[in-house]
Amino acid sequence: RYYVVGLAFMVVLISAFPLYRLREPHLRKDALVQQQLDYKEAGAAIFKQSCATCHGAGADGGKTAPTLHSKEFLSAISDEQIVLLVSGGVTGSSMPAWSIDFGGPLTSQQIHEVASYLRTLEPNAPSIPDWRRSAKAK
Repeated sequence: RYYVVGLAFMVVLISAFPLYRLREPHLRKDALVQQQLDYKEAGAAIFKQSCATCHGAGADGGKTAPTLHSKEFLSAISDEQIVLLVSGGVTGSSMPAWSIDFGGPLTSQQIHEVASYLRTLEPNAPSIPDWRRSAKAK
């Protein structure tokens, strides 16, 4: 009796694995899309709270910091570079280190969320060749 139940269970498992494997790529893709949406929303909130004071509400340049909503900036920088800049700050500028590892208030996940938010600005970013200059200096 146990042998028959075990054999039936094994048949169910063996037939379920190929079905799961067929569905897995779609599950991963859906999870990635949802993660990107979640990161964008969380990153926008963090940016508004922590970065907008200097970089402007829409990353369009603040009084003391460069414009981040620029085609030139966003096409020239990778996500990893954004994470490094936000994490460690920029020496010789008013950009502080935001990572907990460097004495800042943000976790690495929060910094990745900010980078994801900035990346979502790229498709509609205007051309601003002098993005390095603050809006006040323009």
